[in-house]
Amino acid sequence: MYSRRARRRTYALPLLLSSTIIVGFVLLSLMLTTRSAEAASPHVDVMVLNGEINPASLRFLTNSINTAESDGAQALVIEIDTPGGDIDSMKAMTQAELSSSVPIISYVSPAGGRAASAGAFVALAAHVSIMAPTTRIGASSPVTSTGGDIESTLKSKIENDLVAAITGIQQRYGRNFDAAAKMVTQATSYDDATAESLHIVDCAASYDDATAESQHITTCDGATSLSDLLNKVNGRSVRLYSGSTVILQTAGVDVQTLNPDLLDSLYGFLIDPNVLFLLFIVAAIGIYLEISHPGVILPGVAGGIALLLFLFGVGSLSPNWAGLALMVLAFVLLVLDVRLPTHGVLTVGAVISLIFGALLFFNSGGPYSGPQVNPLVVYSMAGLVGLIGFSLVTVIVRVQRRPVTTGVEAMIGAKVVALTPLLPEGRVSFGGENWAAVLADPATSVDEGAEVQVVGVEGLRLHVQPLYTHPTVDTYSVPSLE
Repeated sequence: MYSRRARRRTYALPLLLSSTIIVGFVLLSLMLTTRSAEAASPHVDVMVLNGEINPASLRFLTNSINTAESDGAQALVIEIDTPGGDIDSMKAMTQAELSSSVPIISYVSPAGGRAASAGAFVALAAHVSIMAPTTRIGASSPVTSTGGDIESTLKSKIENDLVAAITGIQQRYGRNFDAAAKMVTQATSYDDATAESLHIVDCAASYDDATAESQHITTCDGATSLSDLLNKVNGRSVRLYSGSTVILQTAGVDVQTLNPDLLDSLYGFLIDPNVLFLLFIVAAIGIYLEISHPGVILPGVAGGIALLLFLFGVGSLSPNWAGLALMVLAFVLLVLDVRLPTHGVLTVGAVISLIFGALLFFNSGGPYSGPQVNPLVVYSMAGLVGLIGFSLVTVIVRVQRRPVTTGVEAMIGAKVVALTPLLPEGRVSFGGENWAAVLADPATSVDEGAEVQVVGVEGLRLHVQPLYTHPTVDTYSVPSLE
Protein backbone atom coordinates (compact mmCIF):
# COMPACT_ATOMS: atom_id res chain seq x y z
CA MET A 1 0.00 0.00 0.00
CA TYR A 2 2.79 2.41 0.87
CA SER A 3 4.59 1.83 -2.41
CA ARG A 4 1.47 2.64 -4.43
CA ARG A 5 1.00 5.93 -2.58
CA ALA A 6 4.63 6.79 -3.08
CA ARG A 7 4.32 6.10 -6.81
CA ARG A 8 1.25 8.30 -7.02
CA ARG A 9 3.10 11.14 -5.31
CA THR A 10 6.09 10.59 -7.59
CA TYR A 11 3.94 10.81 -10.71
CA ALA A 12 1.73 13.65 -9.47
CA LEU A 13 4.27 16.48 -9.81
CA PRO A 14 5.44 15.63 -13.36
CA LEU A 15 1.81 15.18 -14.41
CA LEU A 16 0.89 18.57 -12.96
CA LEU A 17 3.84 20.26 -14.66
CA SER A 18 3.04 18.60 -17.99
CA SER A 19 -0.59 19.66 -17.79
CA THR A 20 0.44 23.24 -16.98
CA ILE A 21 2.82 23.37 -19.94
CA ILE A 22 0.19 21.94 -22.30
CA VAL A 23 -2.45 24.44 -21.14
CA GLY A 24 0.09 27.24 -21.52
CA PHE A 25 0.90 26.24 -25.09
CA VAL A 26 -2.80 26.02 -25.95
CA LEU A 27 -3.49 29.50 -24.55
CA LEU A 28 -0.45 30.91 -26.32
CA SER A 29 -1.56 29.35 -29.60
CA LEU A 30 -5.03 30.84 -29.19
CA MET A 31 -3.54 34.26 -28.48
CA LEU A 32 -1.26 34.10 -31.51
CA THR A 33 -4.12 32.87 -33.71
CA THR A 34 -6.37 35.69 -32.54
CA ARG A 35 -3.64 38.26 -33.01
CA SER A 36 -2.89 36.97 -36.51
CA ALA A 37 -6.56 37.20 -37.42
CA GLU A 38 -6.69 40.75 -36.10
CA ALA A 39 -3.59 41.68 -38.04
CA ALA A 40 -5.09 40.28 -41.22
CA SER A 41 -8.06 42.70 -41.14
CA PRO A 42 -7.76 46.53 -41.12
CA HIS A 43 -8.31 47.85 -37.61
CA VAL A 44 -7.39 50.58 -35.15
CA ASP A 45 -6.12 49.92 -31.64
CA VAL A 46 -7.53 52.10 -28.86
CA MET A 47 -6.20 52.55 -25.31
CA VAL A 48 -7.75 54.68 -22.56
CA LEU A 49 -5.46 56.84 -20.42
CA ASN A 50 -7.74 58.12 -17.67
CA GLY A 51 -5.43 58.02 -14.65
CA GLU A 52 -2.31 59.77 -13.46
CA ILE A 53 0.87 59.89 -15.53
CA ASN A 54 3.13 57.48 -13.68
CA PRO A 55 5.28 54.40 -14.32
CA ALA A 56 2.15 52.24 -14.61
CA SER A 57 0.63 54.41 -17.37
CA LEU A 58 4.05 54.50 -19.05
CA ARG A 59 4.12 50.71 -19.08
CA PHE A 60 0.59 50.54 -20.47
CA LEU A 61 1.38 53.04 -23.23
CA THR A 62 4.59 51.36 -24.35
CA ASN A 63 2.89 47.95 -24.36
CA SER A 64 0.03 49.39 -26.43
CA ILE A 65 2.44 50.89 -28.95
CA ASN A 66 4.26 47.57 -29.23
CA THR A 67 0.94 45.78 -29.75
CA ALA A 68 -0.16 48.24 -32.43
CA GLU A 69 3.17 47.89 -34.21
CA SER A 70 3.05 44.09 -34.13
CA ASP A 71 -0.61 43.48 -35.02
CA GLY A 72 -0.62 45.73 -38.09
CA ALA A 73 -2.97 48.41 -36.75
CA GLN A 74 -3.70 51.38 -38.98
CA ALA A 75 -3.16 53.63 -35.95
CA LEU A 76 -3.18 53.72 -32.18
CA VAL A 77 -5.76 56.04 -30.58
CA ILE A 78 -5.03 57.26 -27.05
CA GLU A 79 -8.16 58.52 -25.31
CA ILE A 80 -6.86 60.98 -22.69
CA ASP A 81 -8.51 62.28 -19.54
CA THR A 82 -5.77 62.83 -16.98
CA PRO A 83 -4.81 65.39 -14.30
CA GLY A 84 -1.11 64.88 -15.09
CA GLY A 85 1.65 63.21 -13.15
CA ASP A 86 5.40 62.95 -12.78
CA ILE A 87 7.85 64.42 -15.28
CA ASP A 88 10.05 61.35 -15.73
CA SER A 89 7.13 59.15 -16.82
CA MET A 90 5.82 61.91 -19.07
CA LYS A 91 9.17 62.29 -20.83
CA ALA A 92 9.41 58.55 -21.43
CA MET A 93 5.86 58.48 -22.79
CA THR A 94 6.45 61.33 -25.21
CA GLN A 95 9.66 59.67 -26.41
CA ALA A 96 7.75 56.45 -27.07
CA GLU A 97 5.10 58.37 -29.06
CA LEU A 98 7.59 60.37 -31.09
CA SER A 99 9.60 57.28 -32.06
CA SER A 100 6.59 55.08 -32.79
CA SER A 101 6.48 53.34 -36.18
CA VAL A 102 2.66 53.31 -36.10
CA PRO A 103 0.65 56.55 -36.34
CA ILE A 104 -0.63 57.74 -32.96
CA ILE A 105 -3.79 59.81 -32.52
CA SER A 106 -4.43 61.47 -29.17
CA TYR A 107 -8.07 62.16 -28.39
CA VAL A 108 -8.89 64.29 -25.33
CA SER A 109 -12.28 62.92 -24.29
CA PRO A 110 -15.01 62.48 -23.12
CA ALA A 111 -16.85 65.78 -22.89
CA GLY A 112 -15.57 67.58 -19.81
CA GLY A 113 -12.29 65.67 -19.87
CA ARG A 114 -8.83 67.19 -19.74
CA ALA A 115 -5.23 66.70 -20.72
CA ALA A 116 -3.76 68.68 -17.86
CA SER A 117 -0.16 69.22 -16.81
CA ALA A 118 1.96 66.27 -17.99
CA GLY A 119 -1.08 64.98 -19.88
CA ALA A 120 -0.82 67.93 -22.27
CA PHE A 121 2.62 66.75 -23.38
CA VAL A 122 1.32 63.23 -23.96
CA ALA A 123 -1.56 64.62 -26.03
CA LEU A 124 0.63 66.89 -28.15
CA ALA A 125 3.37 64.27 -28.72
CA ALA A 126 0.95 62.24 -30.86
CA HIS A 127 1.11 62.55 -34.64
CA VAL A 128 -2.48 63.79 -34.62
CA SER A 129 -3.95 65.59 -31.60
CA ILE A 130 -7.69 66.20 -31.40
CA MET A 131 -9.98 67.38 -28.61
CA ALA A 132 -13.62 66.51 -28.05
CA PRO A 133 -16.04 69.40 -27.44
CA THR A 134 -15.94 70.97 -23.93
CA THR A 135 -12.55 69.49 -23.08
CA ARG A 136 -9.44 71.39 -22.06
CA ILE A 137 -5.67 71.17 -22.24
CA GLY A 138 -2.77 72.88 -20.46
CA ALA A 139 -1.81 74.20 -17.01
CA SER A 140 1.56 72.47 -17.31
CA SER A 141 3.73 74.55 -14.97
CA PRO A 142 6.06 72.41 -12.81
CA VAL A 143 5.19 72.08 -9.13
CA THR A 144 6.17 69.75 -6.33
CA SER A 145 4.39 66.43 -5.89
CA THR A 146 2.22 68.06 -3.21
CA GLY A 147 1.26 70.96 -5.48
CA GLY A 148 3.58 73.52 -3.89
CA ASP A 149 5.94 75.94 -5.57
CA ILE A 150 9.48 74.97 -6.49
CA GLU A 151 12.52 77.04 -5.51
CA SER A 152 12.98 79.75 -8.16
CA THR A 153 16.29 78.64 -9.70
CA LEU A 154 15.26 75.01 -9.95
CA LYS A 155 11.86 76.02 -11.30
CA SER A 156 13.50 78.06 -14.06
CA LYS A 157 15.63 75.11 -15.08
CA ILE A 158 12.64 72.77 -15.24
CA GLU A 159 10.48 75.32 -17.08
CA ASN A 160 13.15 75.99 -19.70
CA ASP A 161 13.58 72.28 -20.29
CA LEU A 162 9.82 71.73 -20.62
CA VAL A 163 9.44 74.75 -22.96
CA ALA A 164 12.20 73.37 -25.18
CA ALA A 165 10.49 69.97 -25.20
CA ILE A 166 7.03 71.26 -26.09
CA THR A 167 8.45 73.67 -28.68
CA GLY A 168 10.27 70.84 -30.41
CA ILE A 169 7.12 68.72 -30.46
CA GLN A 170 4.95 71.50 -31.87
CA GLN A 171 7.49 72.52 -34.50
CA ARG A 172 7.80 68.93 -35.66
CA TYR A 173 4.07 68.73 -36.30
CA GLY A 174 3.68 72.29 -37.61
CA ARG A 175 1.60 73.49 -34.69
CA ASN A 176 1.60 76.71 -32.67
CA PHE A 177 4.49 76.44 -30.20
CA ASP A 178 4.27 79.94 -28.67
CA ALA A 179 0.78 79.34 -27.29
CA ALA A 180 1.78 75.85 -26.18
CA ALA A 181 4.80 77.21 -24.30
CA LYS A 182 2.50 79.46 -22.24
CA MET A 183 0.98 76.31 -20.75
CA VAL A 184 4.36 75.84 -19.04
CA THR A 185 5.51 79.39 -18.33
CA GLN A 186 2.13 80.89 -17.39
CA ALA A 187 0.14 77.77 -16.44
CA THR A 188 -2.31 78.67 -19.23
CA SER A 189 -5.14 76.27 -19.97
CA TYR A 190 -7.15 76.21 -23.23
CA ASP A 191 -10.59 74.88 -24.02
CA ASP A 192 -11.05 72.82 -27.17
CA ALA A 193 -12.29 75.70 -29.32
CA THR A 194 -9.39 77.99 -28.33
CA ALA A 195 -6.80 75.24 -28.71
CA GLU A 196 -8.09 74.48 -32.21
CA SER A 197 -8.32 78.13 -33.25
CA LEU A 198 -4.74 78.77 -32.08
CA HIS A 199 -3.67 75.52 -33.78
CA ILE A 200 -2.22 74.11 -30.58
CA VAL A 201 -3.96 70.87 -31.57
CA ASP A 202 -5.10 69.60 -34.97
CA CYS A 203 -8.51 69.97 -36.63
CA ALA A 204 -8.11 73.78 -36.70
CA ALA A 205 -11.43 75.12 -37.95
CA SER A 206 -10.03 78.64 -38.32
CA TYR A 207 -7.70 77.69 -41.15
CA ASP A 208 -8.93 78.22 -44.67
CA ASP A 209 -9.09 75.32 -47.09
CA ALA A 210 -5.93 76.33 -48.99
CA THR A 211 -3.83 76.61 -45.81
CA ALA A 212 -5.30 73.41 -44.45
CA GLU A 213 -4.54 71.53 -47.66
CA SER A 214 -0.95 72.84 -47.84
CA GLN A 215 -0.24 71.85 -44.21
CA HIS A 216 -2.28 68.62 -44.31
CA ILE A 217 -4.68 69.96 -41.67
CA THR A 218 -8.19 68.54 -41.50
CA THR A 219 -10.67 71.36 -41.07
CA CYS A 220 -13.16 70.26 -38.42
CA ASP A 221 -14.64 71.39 -35.14
CA GLY A 222 -13.34 68.50 -33.10
CA ALA A 223 -14.62 64.96 -32.90
CA THR A 224 -17.72 64.21 -30.89
CA SER A 225 -17.09 60.45 -30.70
CA LEU A 226 -14.48 57.86 -31.54
CA SER A 227 -16.16 56.89 -34.79
CA ASP A 228 -16.43 60.58 -35.71
CA LEU A 229 -12.73 60.96 -34.94
CA LEU A 230 -11.76 58.06 -37.19
CA ASN A 231 -13.84 59.45 -40.05
CA LYS A 232 -12.36 62.95 -39.73
CA VAL A 233 -8.71 61.86 -39.68
CA ASN A 234 -9.21 59.41 -42.56
CA GLY A 235 -6.94 60.30 -45.47
CA ARG A 236 -4.69 62.49 -43.34
CA SER A 237 -0.98 62.43 -44.12
CA VAL A 238 1.26 61.55 -41.15
CA ARG A 239 5.05 61.75 -41.13
CA LEU A 240 6.70 59.16 -38.87
CA TYR A 241 10.00 59.34 -37.00
CA SER A 242 11.66 57.21 -39.68
CA GLY A 243 10.84 59.88 -42.25
CA SER A 244 8.24 57.85 -44.09
CA THR A 245 4.80 59.28 -44.77
CA VAL A 246 1.64 57.31 -44.01
CA ILE A 247 -1.87 58.07 -45.20
CA LEU A 248 -4.36 57.19 -42.48
CA GLN A 249 -7.03 54.72 -43.56
CA THR A 250 -9.29 54.78 -40.52
CA ALA A 251 -12.83 55.20 -41.85
CA GLY A 252 -15.03 52.17 -41.27
CA VAL A 253 -12.28 49.94 -39.83
CA ASP A 254 -12.69 47.69 -36.83
CA VAL A 255 -11.80 49.04 -33.40
CA GLN A 256 -9.77 46.90 -31.01
CA THR A 257 -9.67 48.10 -27.40
CA LEU A 258 -6.43 47.46 -25.51
CA ASN A 259 -6.84 46.96 -21.79
CA PRO A 260 -4.18 46.73 -19.10
CA ASP A 261 -3.29 43.12 -18.37
CA LEU A 262 -3.13 41.64 -14.87
CA LEU A 263 0.52 42.58 -14.47
CA ASP A 264 -0.18 46.17 -15.53
CA SER A 265 -3.01 46.43 -13.00
CA LEU A 266 -0.87 44.92 -10.24
CA TYR A 267 1.98 47.24 -11.18
CA GLY A 268 -0.28 50.28 -10.99
CA PHE A 269 -1.49 49.18 -7.55
CA LEU A 270 2.00 48.50 -6.21
CA ILE A 271 3.58 51.82 -7.14
CA ASP A 272 1.29 53.69 -4.74
CA PRO A 273 3.65 54.83 -1.94
CA ASN A 274 1.04 54.06 0.72
CA VAL A 275 0.70 50.50 -0.56
CA LEU A 276 4.47 50.10 -0.74
CA PHE A 277 4.90 51.32 2.82
CA LEU A 278 2.21 48.92 4.07
CA LEU A 279 3.96 46.08 2.22
CA PHE A 280 7.20 46.97 3.97
CA ILE A 281 5.40 46.93 7.34
CA VAL A 282 3.87 43.52 6.59
CA ALA A 283 7.29 42.23 5.53
CA ALA A 284 8.99 43.62 8.64
CA ILE A 285 6.34 42.30 11.06
CA GLY A 286 6.19 38.88 9.39
CA ILE A 287 9.95 38.33 9.37
CA TYR A 288 10.23 39.81 12.88
CA LEU A 289 7.64 37.36 14.25
CA GLU A 290 9.35 34.47 12.48
CA ILE A 291 12.70 35.37 14.03
CA SER A 292 11.25 35.85 17.51
CA HIS A 293 9.12 32.66 17.24
CA PRO A 294 11.02 30.27 14.94
CA GLY A 295 8.96 27.58 13.28
CA VAL A 296 5.68 29.48 13.01
CA ILE A 297 6.28 29.61 9.20
CA LEU A 298 3.16 31.57 8.16
CA PRO A 299 4.43 35.02 9.25
CA GLY A 300 7.77 34.35 7.56
CA VAL A 301 6.12 33.31 4.27
CA ALA A 302 3.78 36.31 4.29
CA GLY A 303 6.67 38.61 5.16
CA GLY A 304 8.84 37.21 2.37
CA ILE A 305 6.11 37.68 -0.26
CA ALA A 306 5.42 41.23 0.95
CA LEU A 307 9.13 42.03 0.79
CA LEU A 308 9.41 40.83 -2.83
CA LEU A 309 6.36 42.87 -3.84
CA PHE A 310 7.83 45.90 -2.06
CA LEU A 311 11.11 45.58 -3.97
CA PHE A 312 9.18 45.10 -7.23
CA GLY A 313 7.22 48.31 -6.75
CA VAL A 314 10.11 50.41 -5.42
CA GLY A 315 12.07 49.79 -8.60
CA SER A 316 9.80 52.23 -10.44
CA LEU A 317 10.11 55.10 -7.96
CA SER A 318 12.82 57.69 -7.42
CA PRO A 319 13.18 57.43 -3.65
CA ASN A 320 15.84 58.66 -1.25
CA TRP A 321 17.76 55.48 -0.43
CA ALA A 322 19.01 56.85 2.87
CA GLY A 323 15.41 56.57 4.03
CA LEU A 324 15.37 52.87 3.16
CA ALA A 325 18.52 52.41 5.24
CA LEU A 326 16.71 53.94 8.24
CA MET A 327 13.72 51.67 7.65
CA VAL A 328 15.96 48.61 7.56
CA LEU A 329 17.72 49.86 10.71
CA ALA A 330 14.32 49.97 12.43
CA PHE A 331 13.81 46.28 11.61
CA VAL A 332 17.30 45.40 12.92
CA LEU A 333 16.64 47.25 16.18
CA LEU A 334 13.39 45.33 16.67
CA VAL A 335 15.19 42.01 16.27
CA LEU A 336 18.00 43.04 18.63
CA ASP A 337 15.49 44.13 21.27
CA VAL A 338 14.18 40.55 21.36
CA ARG A 339 17.67 39.08 21.72
CA LEU A 340 19.28 41.58 24.08
CA PRO A 341 18.23 42.63 27.62
CA THR A 342 17.40 46.21 26.60
CA HIS A 343 13.77 46.01 27.88
CA GLY A 344 12.21 48.00 25.03
CA VAL A 345 14.77 50.78 24.58
CA LEU A 346 15.69 49.56 21.08
CA THR A 347 12.01 49.34 20.13
CA VAL A 348 11.66 53.07 20.81
CA GLY A 349 14.64 53.69 18.54
CA ALA A 350 13.09 51.42 15.90
CA VAL A 351 9.83 53.42 15.87
CA ILE A 352 11.69 56.73 15.51
CA SER A 353 13.93 55.31 12.77
CA LEU A 354 10.90 53.92 10.90
CA ILE A 355 9.05 57.25 10.90
CA PHE A 356 11.99 59.34 9.71
CA GLY A 357 13.07 56.66 7.25
CA ALA A 358 9.63 56.32 5.61
CA LEU A 359 9.11 60.07 5.23
CA LEU A 360 12.62 60.48 3.85
CA PHE A 361 12.34 57.48 1.54
CA PHE A 362 9.00 58.32 -0.09
CA ASN A 363 8.65 62.08 0.31
CA SER A 364 12.02 63.51 -0.70
CA GLY A 365 12.45 62.27 -4.24
CA GLY A 366 12.62 65.77 -5.72
CA PRO A 367 10.08 68.16 -7.22
CA TYR A 368 7.14 66.87 -9.21
CA SER A 369 8.15 63.27 -8.52
CA GLY A 370 4.69 61.80 -8.12
CA PRO A 371 2.46 60.98 -5.14
CA GLN A 372 3.84 60.73 -1.64
CA VAL A 373 3.08 58.55 1.33
CA ASN A 374 0.44 59.85 3.72
CA PRO A 375 2.16 60.81 7.02
CA LEU A 376 -0.87 59.56 8.97
CA VAL A 377 -0.29 56.10 7.51
CA VAL A 378 3.36 56.28 8.60
CA TYR A 379 2.50 57.34 12.15
CA SER A 380 -0.24 54.71 12.52
CA MET A 381 1.92 51.85 11.27
CA ALA A 382 4.87 52.98 13.37
CA GLY A 383 2.61 52.91 16.43
CA LEU A 384 1.44 49.40 15.51
CA VAL A 385 5.02 48.20 15.10
CA GLY A 386 5.95 49.73 18.45
CA LEU A 387 2.97 48.06 20.14
CA ILE A 388 3.91 44.66 18.73
CA GLY A 389 7.54 45.16 19.72
CA PHE A 390 6.74 46.13 23.30
CA SER A 391 4.26 43.26 23.62
CA LEU A 392 6.85 40.68 22.56
CA VAL A 393 9.54 42.18 24.78
CA THR A 394 7.14 42.11 27.74
CA VAL A 395 6.30 38.46 27.14
CA ILE A 396 9.97 37.53 26.82
CA VAL A 397 10.91 39.33 30.05
CA ARG A 398 8.11 37.56 31.93
CA VAL A 399 9.23 34.19 30.61
CA GLN A 400 12.82 34.88 31.61
CA ARG A 401 11.75 35.78 35.17
CA ARG A 402 9.48 32.75 35.58
CA PRO A 403 10.94 29.86 37.64
CA VAL A 404 12.30 26.97 35.62
CA THR A 405 9.81 24.09 35.53
CA THR A 406 11.56 21.63 33.24
CA GLY A 407 14.98 20.06 32.84
CA VAL A 408 17.72 19.42 35.38
CA GLU A 409 17.40 22.88 36.93
CA ALA A 410 13.75 22.20 37.75
CA MET A 411 14.69 18.91 39.52
CA ILE A 412 17.06 20.54 41.99
CA GLY A 413 15.27 21.11 45.31
CA ALA A 414 12.36 18.82 44.51
CA LYS A 415 11.08 16.52 47.22
CA VAL A 416 10.93 12.78 46.52
CA VAL A 417 9.92 9.67 48.51
CA ALA A 418 12.28 6.78 49.22
CA LEU A 419 10.98 3.51 47.79
CA THR A 420 13.72 1.51 49.51
CA PRO A 421 16.03 2.23 52.40
CA LEU A 422 18.90 4.46 51.30
CA LEU A 423 22.11 2.96 52.77
CA PRO A 424 23.36 5.20 51.12
CA GLU A 425 21.98 3.96 47.74
CA GLY A 426 18.49 2.91 46.88
CA ARG A 427 15.41 3.83 44.85
CA VAL A 428 13.14 6.89 45.05
CA SER A 429 9.88 7.99 43.42
CA PHE A 430 10.13 11.24 41.41
CA GLY A 431 7.21 12.43 39.30
CA GLY A 432 5.66 8.97 39.44
CA GLU A 433 8.83 7.35 38.12
CA ASN A 434 11.31 5.02 39.80
CA TRP A 435 14.77 6.60 39.99
CA ALA A 436 18.09 5.44 41.34
CA ALA A 437 19.29 7.61 44.20
CA VAL A 438 22.28 7.99 46.49
CA LEU A 439 22.63 10.04 49.63
CA ALA A 440 24.91 13.01 49.35
CA ASP A 441 26.27 12.24 52.83
CA PRO A 442 27.23 8.55 53.03
CA ALA A 443 27.27 8.79 56.85
CA THR A 444 23.49 9.15 56.91
CA SER A 445 20.71 6.74 56.10
CA VAL A 446 17.03 7.02 55.20
CA ASP A 447 14.23 4.58 55.87
CA GLU A 448 11.72 3.45 53.24
CA GLY A 449 8.88 5.92 52.82
CA ALA A 450 10.84 8.91 54.12
CA GLU A 451 10.94 12.21 52.21
CA VAL A 452 14.27 13.35 50.79
CA GLN A 453 15.31 16.35 48.71
CA VAL A 454 17.14 16.31 45.37
CA VAL A 455 20.44 18.19 45.55
CA GLY A 456 21.99 17.05 42.28
CA VAL A 457 21.54 14.98 39.15
CA GLU A 458 24.17 12.71 37.64
CA GLY A 459 22.91 11.04 34.49
CA LEU A 460 19.94 8.91 35.59
CA ARG A 461 20.87 8.93 39.28
CA LEU A 462 19.68 11.48 41.79
CA HIS A 463 21.77 12.85 44.63
CA VAL A 464 19.51 13.39 47.61
CA GLN A 465 19.69 14.38 51.22
CA PRO A 466 17.25 13.65 54.05
CA LEU A 467 15.02 16.43 55.19
CA TYR A 468 15.69 15.43 58.79
CA THR A 469 19.04 13.79 59.57
CA HIS A 470 19.45 11.29 62.35
CA PRO A 471 23.06 10.46 63.24
CA THR A 472 23.95 6.78 63.35
CA VAL A 473 25.13 5.52 66.84
CA ASP A 474 27.88 2.87 66.65
CA THR A 475 28.61 2.38 70.37
CA TYR A 476 26.62 2.82 73.53
CA SER A 477 28.08 3.86 76.87
CA VAL A 478 26.53 1.94 79.79
CA PRO A 479 26.94 3.69 83.09
CA SER A 480 28.51 1.55 85.84
CA LEU A 481 28.89 1.78 89.56
CA GLU A 482 32.26 1.58 91.10
